Amino acid sequence: MFKSKYIIGIALAAAVLTGFNSCADLDLEPLGSPEAGEISEERQAFLRLAAVYAGMKDFRTTWSMQWCGDVLSEDATYSGSASDEASFTLMENYQYPADHNEITNKYRYSYVTINRANLFIQDMETADGAIFSEYNKEQMVGEAKFIRAYTYFELVRIFGGVPCYTEVLDLNHDRFGRSTEEEVYAVIEQDLNDAVAVLPKKSEIKDYMTSYAGRITKDAALAMQTRVYLYEKKYDKVKEAFEAFQNECGSDYSLVSPEDYAWQFSLDGEHCSASILEINNYVSTLQSSYTANNGNRHVLMSMPRNMTIGFGCAQPTQALADAYDAEGDVIRKAATLLSADEAVEIEVAAKGEVGPITDDRTHWYNRKLYLAPGEREENRGNNQPTNLRLIRLAEVYLNYAEACYFTNDITNAQKYLNEVRSHVNLEPKTSTGDQFLQDLMNERHLEFGMEGFRFFDVVRQGWGPTVFSNVVKYGSYAMQPFQAGDEKLPIPQAEIDIVGDLISND
Repeated sequence: MFKSKYIIGIALAAAVLTGFNSCADLDLEPLGSPEAGEISEERQAFLRLAAVYAGMKDFRTTWSMQWCGDVLSEDATYSGSASDEASFTLMENYQYPADHNEITNKYRYSYVTINRANLFIQDMETADGAIFSEYNKEQMVGEAKFIRAYTYFELVRIFGGVPCYTEVLDLNHDRFGRSTEEEVYAVIEQDLNDAVAVLPKKSEIKDYMTSYAGRITKDAALAMQTRVYLYEKKYDKVKEAFEAFQNECGSDYSLVSPEDYAWQFSLDGEHCSASILEINNYVSTLQSSYTANNGNRHVLMSMPRNMTIGFGCAQPTQALADAYDAEGDVIRKAATLLSADEAVEIEVAAKGEVGPITDDRTHWYNRKLYLAPGEREENRGNNQPTNLRLIRLAEVYLNYAEACYFTNDITNAQKYLNEVRSHVNLEPKTSTGDQFLQDLMNERHLEFGMEGFRFFDVVRQGWGPTVFSNVVKYGSYAMQPFQAGDEKLPIPQAEIDIVGDLISND
């Protein structure tokens, strides 16, 4: 069987509505050029599925975790070079330019992934089941449906209602306007239900770590349901998904000990008991460009500028450091934030002499995305080997705690909030009412620091105008306050120009 570390390491050079060609890493045997159309043999189906997975690691879509989830909150500023910083000034002041490159990338390449998934699902429907012996046909379709659901979820929480379709489009298809958010979520829900019905549990997979880790399981689909239903405020559905996860998969997962909290974000901690879904990344000898690589480019973007090969973007703020200090949260602060001074110490200890850090605006860096000398790839900077953690057990627990709070089950709400706190040596919370919700959201703030949750967590509670007001990210310049309506970003102007008055950002 192809090693799963590489299934989503196939970087695609081109993707169009009628087919796509793959460029394979030379570390592996040639993987061919899977074309859309009839699937006549099993290997071809695998390559087509790998092409769908590739969209989940494309930096042009995944970087939104940082630029949207973190930088649009009080937790980070874009930083980087003077031009990098300037490119995000309007964004950080909630004046979103519809022609901003990151907005365009997120939107456009998300639909590349959706198109690939649609093509794969369609062609698998007519594939002869007799050709499959090593892989399960229904399971592979379930994986593609999960990816389509995940991608639509990313789009709807950033842009609101977006064009939504599950069929294969020809080049002359009718243009689409916005679907409602409810219509998009209905597609997401159905895809996840279909995935849950056919995907294997982690416990059912022989040699999981060597043959499967990095592919989607039933565990991940159930966990994703708790996230989706939470955003929809369908709290009873969150609880149903959580209970199914616990009953069917819960014994395979556990939060790490306080001593191992930082370890779970390290290279050695990949696919640990506290992690449910990760995007595998590895160092490729061929694919190492900005648009086609097999590694984690977030590392390159986040590390200190000039002293390392990093660009110094998405710097954490002092406000985030203060939030950890206010809670006495020593463990998570140390795992999330790397001070400039400590970064210098690490680099000097490894290299003896290093250049100065430049363009350091906050004196903090994202430790969860920092790789020390000897761990990182210096020559092919886009190809950093650490995985992207997409769903962790702590999130599932806190999703459930929030659903319990909103359904008046304070006992279980407190239980799972405190389960997360106990693994970072913090005292339990006994609050109720509005104070409990404040405590719960603060817990999410600290647990998921610099993992792309903060902006979305604040705005889905309707707290944006309060939390994102008078924010000073560095120096003395206060950002423009968040206003109602800033929860969603504009659909790219280039897309509006294509469809005319079918889509409006008004």
